[in-house]
Amino acid sequence: MSPRWDDVNARARGLSTHLLGRAQLAALSTAPDLPALAARLRDIGLTVPETAEPTAAELELAVRRRAAAALAILGHWTARRPELVAVLFDEEDRRSVRALLRGAVERAPAELRIAGLVPTPALPERALEELARAPTPAAVAALLIAWQHPYGPPLAARARSPQPDLYALELSLGRAAAARLTAVARRVGGLLAAFIHETIDLENALGAVALASVPTEVAARDAFLAGGRALSLAAFERSVATRDPALAADAVAKAFGGGAVAAALRRHRDELAALADAVLRIRIAALEQLARLAPLGPAPLLAFALSLRAQTVDLHRVIWGVALGAPPALVTRELVTAA
Repeated sequence: MSPRWDDVNARARGLSTHLLGRAQLAALSTAPDLPALAARLRDIGLTVPETAEPTAAELELAVRRRAAAALAILGHWTARRPELVAVLFDEEDRRSVRALLRGAVERAPAELRIAGLVPTPALPERALEELARAPTPAAVAALLIAWQHPYGPPLAARARSPQPDLYALELSLGRAAAARLTAVARRVGGLLAAFIHETIDLENALGAVALASVPTEVAARDAFLAGGRALSLAAFERSVATRDPALAADAVAKAFGGGAVAAALRRHRDELAALADAVLRIRIAALEQLARLAPLGPAPLLAFALSLRAQTVDLHRVIWGVALGAPPALVTRELVTAA
């Protein structure tokens, strides 16, 4: 029997009505200063401190808490569905742990380590704050293990090194995430499995371009994440072997045929951040179309989850754009939200 998605889709559709459109985000970017932006954020429902001189960090915290509240609602409705918990929250947790490891290696201030990170049921706000104060990657791994978080054990051995290799830590994290998702894909099949395979493929595509752009002794084979369908290990190795991000992007694009992802790889082949944004935008558009064609499947839920991530990224850019006095047109041009 196919799983029923009615309940979680109903919540996802309800939550989607509170997402900001591109025009609203663009309007926020025109705020002359942070107090004016804080007022506008309050007007759209964010809980922002009533202070005369709010900081960018305070506004960003309000954004993260809003995203966390939406995820908490979904978490309540998916608590008994481990396959959904993994798909919805694992990637958010991986993003957080990766940033926290980087912050520990670089000894960055705690407030910078958690900038842009979204709390989840497994890593709520207090947990992220405690991880951000961890002095070393080993301490980050130890906390995760103590909390029985699945990303703790894969990091433990490499994190104990006196001079831990950040890239090696990120690879361990990526392999652990891919293994968890692949196990879910084997159990569920259908669109959810296809989404998981695509997630791994796109992670490999971005990883190949990134690996080709930096001198490293890491073998391409060791950086490849198993579980995708479009990009083979051989194609991944060939793209990395170019040692040129533009050529690597062209090589990877061939694996994705003539679709939107291939076009994005070719268009943004020298801009990894812009490429990641384009890929996220493409995935949201594809899922929104699927949600219209197959409204009873998981597409509405997945479309909302990725749209929430895009909004969080966009609001982060708006806040720091206003804080730094960036031209609104520049901020708007970089928004992930398409409509």
